[in-house]
Amino acid sequence: MRRALVLTLLHTSPRHVDVFERLFARLTGGDISHDLPEIRLSHLVREDLLQRAIASGVLPEDTRARAARILHEATASSDAVLCTCSTLGPAADDAAAKTDKPVLRVDRPMAAEAARAGRSIAVLATLKCTLQPTCDLIADEVRHVAEKADIAPVLVEGAWDAFEAGDTDKMNQLIADSILLAQQAGANVIVLAQASMMDALDGMDVSVPVLTSPAGGLAATITAIRA
Repeated sequence: MRRALVLTLLHTSPRHVDVFERLFARLTGGDISHDLPEIRLSHLVREDLLQRAIASGVLPEDTRARAARILHEATASSDAVLCTCSTLGPAADDAAAKTDKPVLRVDRPMAAEAARAGRSIAVLATLKCTLQPTCDLIADEVRHVAEKADIAPVLVEGAWDAFEAGDTDKMNQLIADSILLAQQAGANVIVLAQASMMDALDGMDVSVPVLTSPAGGLAATITAIRA
């Protein structure tokens, strides 16, 4: 009997466990071929890593190194590892450089799509410490497809406080308002930098692409682990 493949996800909020479990079920629910190996999810939740970044306003080097170690150590018992926190994305790149196993960041497929689709890209985040890693990643992807793009970071004030307070309606409204303002300002692609932001799109009528990371990042990781 073929061994199930283990995919470990590193989260910085316990709320993301259910989000990615539901996405995984949706993405693999149609897998009926016996040639496809079974994949089992394992979740690591380390809220402390993000809290250190929030306190600093950036991703501190010691926190980046700690996250990279956690991600690398996870490869010992996993076939692939996915970092679902955009703030910790650079740590995933560091860990990936030290192993032959896939260690991926959830937002890279989204960044690549933004680079292909837009020349005026608005990057929305609810945390200051998430903006720079996401903008840097998009700029890196832009270099593969174009000479340059205008990348505008936008901090959605008050949205993270609402998220922590459990007031998702207020958080989503603040994000939705910022999406509309970015569109009015001329952005032809809008990026939602954090997985927790994607529900703000529900019911919105937006005339430009608004990109989120969870589905694309997870799908890319499933492809990588099966390869």
